[in-house]
Amino acid sequence: MKTKLIIATVATLACASLTMAKGEGAGEGTGPVKDQIQQRDQLQTCTPDLEKDCTKLKEGLPEEVKEAVKDMTQAREKYQEQLKEKQKELAECTKEDCDALRQQLREQLKDESGDRLQLRQRLQEMRKELPTHDEVMEQAKEQVRDRTRRGDD
Repeated sequence: MKTKLIIATVATLACASLTMAKGEGAGEGTGPVKDQIQQRDQLQTCTPDLEKDCTKLKEGLPEEVKEAVKDMTQAREKYQEQLKEKQKELAECTKEDCDALRQQLREQLKDESGDRLQLRQRLQEMRKELPTHDEVMEQAKEQVRDRTRRGDD
């Protein structure tokens, strides 16, 4: 029993020392999980330079695909520029600007809720003016009777 415990302890220590030798300390993740996190982070921070490394793959692609990739690259760059501009605007925005914008949004919401209330009231008025199903059916029956009387005359 004691020998099994000693063997298990030595094996555990050996595994731990190998893990530490590879540079994988506690809290950094292990093996595939660490690789997946690094790949995710790399994908989120990919740059146009990364695309230049894929030239061999691009050589065999049809022209339509190459044009689509080019368009998507331009769209991505445009989006990233817009995002940077918005971040600059946000950094330059003062507390007074934020408060003014919040006030404008509140006023817009009040206006919209008033508009919705008016629309609901108008809809109720229109529903009151519409004939009921029974009234429509009665009118249709009268029209049919009138046509048959005219046909009999």
